[in-house]
Amino acid sequence: MLPAVAKDEHPQASIDWASAAVQGGDLTVALAGDANAEWAQRVEAVLERLDRGVSGWGAVKVTKARVQVEAVAAGTEEELRHLLDSAVQQANADFAEPEESDGSDDELSEADRASTEAFRSFADEAPEDEQASEPQG
Repeated sequence: MLPAVAKDEHPQASIDWASAAVQGGDLTVALAGDANAEWAQRVEAVLERLDRGVSGWGAVKVTKARVQVEAVAAGTEEELRHLLDSAVQQANADFAEPEESDGSDDELSEADRASTEAFRSFADEAPEDEQASEPQG
């Protein structure tokens, strides 16, 4: 379940890969944007679901300012980047402002409905070949 979010609070952040530093095998990378504690918790929750513990790294800690990953094995950089970016993207989607309808969905629905009715009307008509081969009585 998502944490409660104030109506006007929609944190969004991204990983600042240019700030990445590995020291003693531990990765630290800054976050850019408007992350808050709830957003960071959501990223961690997504990571728990996606990372099943068979990866080439240790524990991941996410705060509103940075991501820290323990014991990153050489050669796992791309896989770890994909995992972290995916979790951040999901958290951003979860906290995104709801999109307001511009009415185009209603217009599209009306067009779809009209097309559906047109196609269904074909069921009432026999194909021309069948009509020509029926005996006239």
